[in-house]
Amino acid sequence: MFEELKIRLAHFIVKKKYLNKNTGTICYNGFLTNSHNILIIMPKQDKDFIYALDILRYYQIHKKNITLFLPEHKYNPIPEKEKFKFISYSIYQITRLNLPNKNLIKRLKEKEFDAVIDLNRFEEIFFSAVTNIVKSTMRVGFKRDLMNDYYNLVIDQKQDDPEIAFRGFLTSIQMF
Repeated sequence: MFEELKIRLAHFIVKKKYLNKNTGTICYNGFLTNSHNILIIMPKQDKDFIYALDILRYYQIHKKNITLFLPEHKYNPIPEKEKFKFISYSIYQITRLNLPNKNLIKRLKEKEFDAVIDLNRFEEIFFSAVTNIVKSTMRVGFKRDLMNDYYNLVIDQKQDDPEIAFRGFLTSIQMF
């Protein structure tokens, strides 16, 4: 019961403080294709992390400026590290409500991107908060029950197999 209360409080805080209520219209046609600076939030799950690398390769081939948001200990599995920028965080920068702490929020508010892509397939308020703290017009993520309000574009992938889910996600975002 206490955990559920923490989750509801965290969602309330994110919606009140960080949720971008952009009233302007967004033209989805070609938006991701025309975006140059993209923040990709890497998945927390280790098995998802491996398959998310295909999305990095796709944007690398298309000569995009990619910044990766990932924990400090997941830096090594990234191939061709010199081609990416990084925003890393430690477990000490996550509060008891699973939100970013003040120092991380300050660092993130200074960043601006054309698009943010959250590659977490499971509900994780920390990453949804990060998605909304940075300045960006487009926010893309997997469809998740409580998280859909945090994104402009929600990709519905009901696959349990991460390889199929990320392949479908990549196919979906290629349309934009």
